[in-house]
Amino acid sequence: MKKIKYIILLLPLLSGCYNYRELNELGITTAVSIDYKDNNFILISEVINPIKQQDVSASNNSPFVNFTSVAPSIQEAFRNTVLESPRQLYLSQLEIILVSEEIINNHLEEFLEFFSREPETRTEIKVIIAKTDESTKGITIQSLLTNFSSSNILESLEVQNKLLGLTQEVTINELLNMYLDPNLEIVLPSMILYGSSDIGDEKENITTSIPKTMVKVGTTSAIKDGKILGYLSEEESKTVNLINGNLTKTILKIPYEDGYVVFEPNRIKTKQKLDIKDNKITIEISGFSKIKEFHTNKNIKNMKTVEELNKYFNKEIENMIKDNFNKIREKYNTDMFGFQELYYRTDHKYFKRYCSNWYETTFPNIELEVKSNIKLYEKGNTLGGIKYERENN
Repeated sequence: MKKIKYIILLLPLLSGCYNYRELNELGITTAVSIDYKDNNFILISEVINPIKQQDVSASNNSPFVNFTSVAPSIQEAFRNTVLESPRQLYLSQLEIILVSEEIINNHLEEFLEFFSREPETRTEIKVIIAKTDESTKGITIQSLLTNFSSSNILESLEVQNKLLGLTQEVTINELLNMYLDPNLEIVLPSMILYGSSDIGDEKENITTSIPKTMVKVGTTSAIKDGKILGYLSEEESKTVNLINGNLTKTILKIPYEDGYVVFEPNRIKTKQKLDIKDNKITIEISGFSKIKEFHTNKNIKNMKTVEELNKYFNKEIENMIKDNFNKIREKYNTDMFGFQELYYRTDHKYFKRYCSNWYETTFPNIELEVKSNIKLYEKGNTLGGIKYERENN
């Protein structure tokens, strides 16, 4: 009976949470951008406007509010936001972080230290480089197709990754792993702001079919030893994703005969095979492809033509990958492909003995062989090709 009494007395202590906070005390934060100037971190936060979202358009209110704070540390910058905001920032719904080139080049350790230690943040947050100082204000822009500027950037990043394979998505956890692993270089997507941020954060930016200010997802950044060297071309960026196994679908325009063909490779799979003692890597690519446009005087209804085109397409893929790999290696001499990690995992004893001077001896002399086996399986309508049909009827 006494035990029951003790249990009853303890029940009030077992209810609730020790760190419970009222929802109306929190500023739900969906995106932040971080820059560093004059010995201070500059933080811009996108916070959900707590009015009912269905009333946003009717009331002419913005669905989000931006706050800017400046402080010598990232933690202080987040905390100092309460000087402007009546609510403390709540980071569990954070979706995307824009970081300036200055952060990547000189303050990445401080950035990762904060976000890896902060208990409210999730490891799935996407990280993207703002290519210009103005681009760090990308989360302040009013956008047409989404309520939040963070959703606009995040969804653009996700869609291009699925349909174009231009650049991969990188989470805060993946960035931390790349930073801590001595055999990996950092690979991050980029974005750029076109137009003025002062105009972009006005409601008028979404009252026209052509916004005066907009954000565009860029290509993959070339980084070595934690320093940004530049940004890849679109074709180079696709090649990096293809070699790394991060490309599943894209669009490729390839010259053919007296014209060109537009292909849509999909369900792409990549395998890497290493002959460590011969310093040779073989990239095996498989998958399928549709023919989306056929601009040449050939009859695509002829199976022999399709077979010839299929062989030609795979040969062009092989040449494209090798050419772009050599261009990136010659221009930047940075291992964006994770080959150093591949060598280490394959034979760490051999790696430590013969590959310790990676960028002086091993990486510049890697022989890359590419074997592409992508099969054409759809050519659209039953015409032999508009140009062929017009010239042969």
